[in-house]
Amino acid sequence: MTKTIAVDEATWKKLRALKDKLGLQSYNDVINILVERWHVTEIKEAVDTLSLDLEPQEAVSILKSMRKMRAPNIDKQ
Repeated sequence: MTKTIAVDEATWKKLRALKDKLGLQSYNDVINILVERWHVTEIKEAVDTLSLDLEPQEAVSILKSMRKMRAPNIDKQ
């Protein structure tokens, strides 16, 4: 199912330029990339404000535990 959204001329020109610059086939792809990047930006901002009160040994222990939980193919990338 497709939906229509209304944008002004200036916004449409920006979307068209971005579509061409990124070599995308559709405006749907442009919007999906913009939404995805917005989510990534939100996550980065949240991580930047994250503060943990840990001793160095605790941090090392947590990181080692996280490493053990990772899927085996992550290290191969």
